[in-house]
Parts: sequence; structure tokens; C-alpha cells
Amino acid sequence: MELNHEDLIIERLQIKKMMDLLSNLFSIRTSFIYAVADDYYTREIAGNNGDYQKFCILIQQEMKDKCIACDIDKFKEAKESKKPLLYRCYNGLFEMYLPLFIEDILIGYLHFGQVRSEDKFTLIARECSLTGHSKFKELEKSYNSINIIKLEKIMLISELFQNFSEIILKNKLVELRRAKPEYYFKKYMEENIALTINVNSAAKFIDRSPSYVVHTFKKLYGCSFHQYLIKMRIEHSKKLLKNHTIAEVYQLCGFKNRFHFSKTFRNLEGISPHKYQLELE
Repeated sequence: MELNHEDLIIERLQIKKMMDLLSNLFSIRTSFIYAVADDYYTREIAGNNGDYQKFCILIQQEMKDKCIACDIDKFKEAKESKKPLLYRCYNGLFEMYLPLFIEDILIGYLHFGQVRSEDKFTLIARECSLTGHSKFKELEKSYNSINIIKLEKIMLISELFQNFSEIILKNKLVELRRAKPEYYFKKYMEENIALTINVNSAAKFIDRSPSYVVHTFKKLYGCSFHQYLIKMRIEHSKKLLKNHTIAEVYQLCGFKNRFHFSKTFRNLEGISPHKYQLELE
């Protein structure tokens, strides 16, 4: 189940105070990252030192794709392991992603980054292949201006972040929004309309029993789960028929074949998909 920011209730002020505290204590970039997909995030609550280090800005001027690829890999690695991931990124600075889960659902990450250890720039430049950067001298100057935090202390900061994550979850500073059942039913159908959908898969998605889905659907909509799904697929197909071929539409709407799609469309709309397309012109 993939979340967006509307699925979460966040005590932003409290989390902001926590990020500010950690950021001010260690002069590092801190944030709570949320609304997370597999390979990117759309929102964050950052601490006071939220700006990028000049060193990182220079790096990204010529190696931004490499930076994004590194973030994607570490997002996935932390999510799959369900453990804090502390690592030295490709430009030689330390970062950490600490995934937070509620009911086995990823709600976001606690993050700190752009942290320099005792390593000399000559070592970083060689190991991270920075010698070919067009602003190499400026890179060296900006790297040397970053406050040094010993590796042992970086490990302690990592432990402190784990304690903060427990505080966030224990005190419910972030919660899943408990919407009405129809919100999750529709969300599931909309996100999977091109795939095989049934009562069992819907029940698994909302973490309820199949019988709950059957009875709740009948109560909410006055029809069966299957009947509602067919109506939703046909409504979706009517939008797609404006810009797609019938061969494309039936697949995008989860129908097994063109004949099944055309028959169902005619039964509900009274005309064939082809005639419906002609009337749109």
C-alpha cells in the first residue's frame, strides 16, 4: 500500500522541533521525509540546517544523476531491510535513512546527511573519483570548510535518531488516517484497475476479511463488489477512449479481451465502444 501525504496525520510542529534540535546540536542536515514512493519522496520536514552544503551543490552541478541514483538505491535498501541505513555516499559524506513503519506500512524516513568525517579530501577525491570535476579546487575548499565529526560520534548520532524514531511512533506524532471504508476501496480499485482485482485482494489491501468487504460493499453501494468494479472500469474506459485505441483501452481497464470489453460496454452504455468513440469526434 503506497501512501501520499493525505494518508497521514502528522504533528508537524513537534517533529519540526525534534529535527531542529538534532540539526542545531550537530550542525548537520536533518529531516523527516514522507509521502514516499519506491524511488522518490515528495515532502519533508527539515531541521534548521536544511540547506545543502556548498560541497554538495558543486557536486550536483555535474553529477546530479549519480546523486539521485544513489538516493534511490538507499531508499530501497533501507525499506527492504526495515533497518537504519548509515553509509558514505558517492561524494564522500555520510548519510542515514531510518525507515518508519506503522502496521508494516512505510510512512517515511528520518534522515541526516552531508556529514564529514576525519577523512582527508585527497582520500575522498581518489576513492570517489572526483578528480575529473571541473571545479576541483573549489570542491576541495568547500569540503575542508565542513565541520568534522568523528566516525564514532556519527555512530552515536545514528543511535540517537533511532531513539527519536521510537518517540515519534510511541507518541503517535505520525498516524495513518483512518478514513471511511469507501476511501480505501476506491483507492485500491483506482490504483489497480488494469490488474486482476477480486474480493480477496481487496480484503488484503485494507487488512480486513473477505466477508467484511462483501457486506460493507453491499451496504455502501447497494451492489456487489464485482458489479461496482465493472462500472468503475467502464467509466474509466470512457475517459481513455478519447485518446486511445480500443485494443489499448480494454487492457488498461483490466478486461481479459476485446470481446469481453465490448460486450460489457454495450450492456452498460447501450452502444459499442467504437460507436462511442465516433460520437466523441
